[in-house]
Amino acid sequence: MQKQEFLELFEAATRAAKAARGGENSTAVSRCLDAMKRLKNAPESLVCDLITKTSSSIGENHSLFTEHKNTQIRSEAKLLYTLWLSYLYATGKKQNRPVVKKKRVEISTTGDSKRDKVREILQTSLSKVANEVVAETEMKKRVVSCDPWTVAVSVETAMFEKLGCFEGSQKAKYRSILFNMGDSNNPDLRRKVLLGEINGERLVTMEKEELGSDKIQKEVQQIKEKARLREENRLKMMMLQSDHMIMT
Repeated sequence: MQKQEFLELFEAATRAAKAARGGENSTAVSRCLDAMKRLKNAPESLVCDLITKTSSSIGENHSLFTEHKNTQIRSEAKLLYTLWLSYLYATGKKQNRPVVKKKRVEISTTGDSKRDKVREILQTSLSKVANEVVAETEMKKRVVSCDPWTVAVSVETAMFEKLGCFEGSQKAKYRSILFNMGDSNNPDLRRKVLLGEINGERLVTMEKEELGSDKIQKEVQQIKEKARLREENRLKMMMLQSDHMIMT
């Protein structure tokens, strides 16, 4: 990919994102997603060169994508920007990353100590994932390209919008999510959240059993299956006894 193609793709993504601001223009959403996915194939050297130029609009349009009303655009944008951010870290240019420092502070802190604490706890849990996946694998590359803090902010925002403040009857749900996200025996959940396989909106609606590790979910499913079989056998026995009584 050459510089001109990169700039044209980014401009196409920007125009489509603006056209889809209402979140319901499916054609514009598709165009935006397609452009962002193609931008992921840009060479690392080209990305770093363009992002670190002061004239670049990449950083300026960061919030247009990552705070978009459409969840698909937001999710894809976070993956794209965290990939680019990893390039900058690798080349020692992280001080010129696309997220403007002032904007980063605005979207990272809320002024509410309880909300900010939830974000910190989520970030701590998500940061574990990099050490929990096998090195030199495609999964490792995907994990490294994700920014735990950005994901933590997104998840906490979804929790706050759905559950409200960390108080009253909602404390139990908050604590359940935070516990399962940090549970040393539940690496599957935090990995899926970090990679965007489970977004904040979905995480908030998950039942207690769903929040458990894959191992626990399998055990719960096995228990349910055994209970179902027992109930089926009980009904069969009742039917057999009933038929026997009728015949006699």
